[in-house]
Amino acid sequence: MPKGFLRKILLPREDKFYPFFEEMGELTASASIALKKIIEDPEEADRLDSYGQVKELEHKADNVVHKVIDTLDSSFITPFDREDIQRLISKMDDVIDLINSTSQQVKLYRPEKLIPRFSELAGIVVTGCEQIRISAPMLRTLKKPEQLQVACQKMNEVENLADDVYHQLISELFDTETNPIELVKNKEILETLELVTDAIEDVSDVLKTIMIKTA
Repeated sequence: MPKGFLRKILLPREDKFYPFFEEMGELTASASIALKKIIEDPEEADRLDSYGQVKELEHKADNVVHKVIDTLDSSFITPFDREDIQRLISKMDDVIDLINSTSQQVKLYRPEKLIPRFSELAGIVVTGCEQIRISAPMLRTLKKPEQLQVACQKMNEVENLADDVYHQLISELFDTETNPIELVKNKEILETLELVTDAIEDVSDVLKTIMIKTA
């Protein structure tokens, strides 16, 4: 019996993890778009479908994480370090978890209004999550990491830009909001939304670690 045939039977394919990362990238991007819609819709009734969509995407992401962990437990070989596989899928999941947290805060707090530039920060989140979606298939070609390096750089730029907008929004919020309860609601939603961009940068950091190890 050919050795190659035995290898295929006894050892799992190294590429089995890639579809999980790609699926998580798609879920992340979709969740960010739904969140931006929540932020931009002025009427609560118009947000209901988006709340449900974000929650469903978050559940799907949890299922992907479980599949990755189960696959790690049953795999003899992996495309890169097991610890990095687990860290990457966990950091990607953190992004969706924080998107869902922001969505739930808007839903439960029911602020009278979100200051207009919330949409700007939500758009930055969409840009960062799109880079996660773009970068996931690039893990298949780590020997040619140039494009992945560019995606990571853009994720870092997103986080830096989000920091600037966040501080501007905090200042604007305290300058314009006279209702202390509404101020607290908006501030907590804003803080969680900014945390999404921190989580995006965390994904970039793991990707850069993987690139260094596989260089």
